[in-house]
Amino acid sequence: MAEQKSTSVAASSEPLGPEPSPMSHTENLDSLVQKLRSTPLFMTDLSDAGDDNMAVEALKSLSYDDPPEETATNLKDSGNEQFKAGNFAEAVKFYSRALDHDGHDNKALKVSLLTNRAAANLELKNFGRAIQDCADALRIRPETPKALFRSAKAFLALEKFDEARECCKWALELDPQGSEIKRLQKLIEDTQVTFDRRIREREEREKARQRSRELLKRAVEIREGLCFDTTAAKKKDLYAWENDSARQVVLDESSGHLQWPVFFLYPESKESDFVEKFDEATTLRDMLEMVLAEPPAWDDRRHPKYTLDNVDTYFIHRPVGGFDEDERLVKVGITTRLATALAHEKYVIRDGIPSFVVLPRNDPFTTQFIDRYRQLRIAKEAASKKI
Repeated sequence: MAEQKSTSVAASSEPLGPEPSPMSHTENLDSLVQKLRSTPLFMTDLSDAGDDNMAVEALKSLSYDDPPEETATNLKDSGNEQFKAGNFAEAVKFYSRALDHDGHDNKALKVSLLTNRAAANLELKNFGRAIQDCADALRIRPETPKALFRSAKAFLALEKFDEARECCKWALELDPQGSEIKRLQKLIEDTQVTFDRRIREREEREKARQRSRELLKRAVEIREGLCFDTTAAKKKDLYAWENDSARQVVLDESSGHLQWPVFFLYPESKESDFVEKFDEATTLRDMLEMVLAEPPAWDDRRHPKYTLDNVDTYFIHRPVGGFDEDERLVKVGITTRLATALAHEKYVIRDGIPSFVVLPRNDPFTTQFIDRYRQLRIAKEAASKKI
């Protein structure tokens, strides 16, 4: 027999293995807990670790080694936690992954997953998906009041009141004491009353709008002498005096007068004033009296030029289909009523908004401005003679 060798270990006060590191005096309990939570087995939420933690990914993969039913149940529980936390999109993902796990015949579990996913989709306002989930649940187990209740909520959100009522009716047959279903029934009725009232009011507003539009149409058409450039209006399927802005001519039904939106243009300062409702029976002077009641900020405060007694009014005439060189400056008396000015043989209303040019009398700028249009006329006449 071979000689047995024995090795003795001398007694020592030194501990075996690496020396443990005592907790630093500055390290408190909270920091220790935080360190523990970074270790997968101690984590309360695996999502905290991020996607680059290999240990976490390994633990996640273990769940798929469980039986399908157990895996689906675990995923459902995770979805419920996300739902309670208000993370509805994440909850939908967990419920969907659970439903993707085949291999088990637990109908109750499938129905629960579908109705839970419907609840999450309701929160996300995915009403069509919620209805589909409830329909799938009812195909598996028709006696599921929860699926009918959530279908009713989705139909109500889509303003499909008859379908919502029908779902509540069947849900109450399965659960006659369902207080939430009864409250939902009342909400459906109240909502339909409000919905129907809104529809009636909208229809009444539309009828009133159409009536006003027809009255305005007749009022404009009986005014003799009004000329419109219809180029823009035709492109937008509008009447000649309409545009696609809020600045529109209106009919004052009490007086029968048209009230036009009007621009006063000041070429010298490149400024303008807009009058929203200029009554056709009012004179240009009457309106300018209000517009120029205070000296404009851009006028000379010490020696203002734009005063009611020192300005003349004009309009720029351009024939329909004409060009810049065809433009002419036409003077119109300041005491002229708006209706008379618009009926002038050379006045063309464009985009439904008349405009007038305001110039100071006996002023160098006015002289130059008028002369520019005079030169355009002379050049145009010379060109026509050559032809």
